[in-house]
Amino acid sequence: MGYGSMAYQVMYLIHLSCVVVGFGSSFVYPLLGARARKLPLRDAFAVNHTAFGVSKYLTTYPIYGAGAAGVALIVLSDKAIAFSSTWISIAFLVFALAVLVAAFLHMPNLRAMDALEAQLATASPEIVVSELGSSTAAPAEVAEYEERGQKAAMYGGVLHLFWLILMIDMIWKPGTGGF
Repeated sequence: MGYGSMAYQVMYLIHLSCVVVGFGSSFVYPLLGARARKLPLRDAFAVNHTAFGVSKYLTTYPIYGAGAAGVALIVLSDKAIAFSSTWISIAFLVFALAVLVAAFLHMPNLRAMDALEAQLATASPEIVVSELGSSTAAPAEVAEYEERGQKAAMYGGVLHLFWLILMIDMIWKPGTGGF
């Protein structure tokens, strides 16, 4: 087979497709969230809940697929790309950190936000999300929801930074003289 073979090229297409779909979709959710904050709570919950519901299929699985296809590319390259290369080691490290942040910090936080927003939407469906904190009789869940929203923005930003580092690593391949 080897680097440049049909099998390698097909796997490269799969790898790039997974990167585009998985990481590309992750940039849409913050925009949807910002738009939802201007809607009545019931509508905001519908938008956010739907986005959270499809994220596993549009983001998580394709990102895992990108990692698996990347490993397959190394194997299919017939040692033209080595697991011991600096840029491959960096990619594994950054990818592992991103998966850990997503699985153990970001997703549990988003799951809790989804549950809180469901409670709030049931209790006060007509309130607009951006007005929740300013209401004088705001339920206790509002403070937690706002705090979790800040964490979601932070975790999402960290994950987007990991994506950028991965792209720089894949393009310039540090350790090969290309950086």
